[in-house]
Amino acid sequence: MKSALGFISVVALAASSIDAFSFMRKEVQYGPSTGTTGLEKNQEQHHLHQQRSNIFGKDVASFVLASQILVAPLIANAVSGGGLDFAGLDISGQDFSRSNYKGKDFTQVLSKATTYAKSNLQGCRFYKAYLVNADFTGADARGASFEDTSMDGAILKDANLSGAYFSASLLDAATLENADLSDASLPPKLLGRICEKENFAFGTNPATGIDTRDSLMCP
Repeated sequence: MKSALGFISVVALAASSIDAFSFMRKEVQYGPSTGTTGLEKNQEQHHLHQQRSNIFGKDVASFVLASQILVAPLIANAVSGGGLDFAGLDISGQDFSRSNYKGKDFTQVLSKATTYAKSNLQGCRFYKAYLVNADFTGADARGASFEDTSMDGAILKDANLSGAYFSASLLDAATLENADLSDASLPPKLLGRICEKENFAFGTNPATGIDTRDSLMCP
């Protein structure tokens, strides 16, 4: 529906532009009427100037409307394979579940309580993102970057986090139950604390069959 409206707006803009140039061409070709007094010429020129201003005013309004209609869906539908990334946006509370965002940039997003459950987040960049209470249940986040993020209460249950990059904030997550962190990059002092944290990192990943503690090489 939005695409159709955008197309109609572009057509309208083009039509109005054609009218404007047609009007200007006539003005150049024919100029003001001959055989008139100086006062009449001034009045006629003033009238032509007003017509030209009205036409171009309508062009600008049409262009702004077309831009709003065409650009808005691009932002809303930024998905893998095309569209825009999300860096710096406030996407708190939104539903990003069961979708493909492979390789997308979520740098410094405000993403409180956003759900990414069962989405493809391979190679995504969440650098310095605000991920408090975000839900990554069952997400495929292989190779994703979660460095310098705020992860208080983030749910990483059943997530495939192999090869992902984390900072000390991983310890603030709600759970790593059934998560696969094979070859994940963690700060050296963080690993022991994760392994020791009660009811935090345990279980077996349902997609890979890898034991969570084994993937962390916990003793």
